[in-house]
Amino acid sequence: MNIIPIDDPGDARLDPYRNLRHEDVSRRGPLFIAEGRLVVKRLLLSQYSTESVLAEQLRLPELEPLVDQATPVYLVNQKLIADVAGFNFHRGLLACGKRLPFHPMETLDDHCVTDTEGHPPLALATLSLNDLENLGSLLRTAAALGIFNIVLNSQTADPLCRRVLRVSMGAALKMRFFDLADPIGWFETNKQSGNWQTIATTLAADSIRLDDATQGNQRKMIVMGNEGDGLPEAIQQACTIRVKIPMASGIDSLNVAVAGAIALYEFTRGRR
Repeated sequence: MNIIPIDDPGDARLDPYRNLRHEDVSRRGPLFIAEGRLVVKRLLLSQYSTESVLAEQLRLPELEPLVDQATPVYLVNQKLIADVAGFNFHRGLLACGKRLPFHPMETLDDHCVTDTEGHPPLALATLSLNDLENLGSLLRTAAALGIFNIVLNSQTADPLCRRVLRVSMGAALKMRFFDLADPIGWFETNKQSGNWQTIATTLAADSIRLDDATQGNQRKMIVMGNEGDGLPEAIQQACTIRVKIPMASGIDSLNVAVAGAIALYEFTRGRR
């Protein structure tokens, strides 16, 4: 490995790792940070290139089979990591990845293909979802259920920010992300063409039960909205159908990550 000891917290090579508590979560930078052993390993094995690794001595043996000679491994002590990161960091391992551009929404059909068993594609759309833990949980659930096509608008948090990556256990690194620049326009056009069955998750009184909407052999997109406001009415109306999760009397909503997990499970149950 290309091991480079660093003992100066002001070293410019450490700049991507500074003040991680205050990271930008709106997808503006070309780089992102992976935190902890599992997520760093998944970055090193992923489609993303690794710009550098920041590691304590005890982490070096497990890195050796994964890091190529071109990737610098900055060897530091625990105190230096904490000083640079801006919080009391005990995991001993960080890495800096290089972001790939999201796919344009126009290429969705090109990247979503029928699987080896003949099932039509599935996608998850997260619109204006900005809680990092909820987004990370949804991505982890989607990966577990075999859904790797993720549609996001510009108001959705960065799916590759440190906290989302950590909560998703690195599952975000496996996803194909599609940039939904004009949500209402795309959903309205799709409703006319019938190319995708778009399923709005909502509490609307005229929505149908989730378990009544899982049939049909066509490509489907489950659409989740903001944690507090849900999906805008215009988006709901532009979707093919609106569904709700039946709940006990007196309970009117679920956390978006929980609701999403239930919906994703229902729409993938017949595939397993």
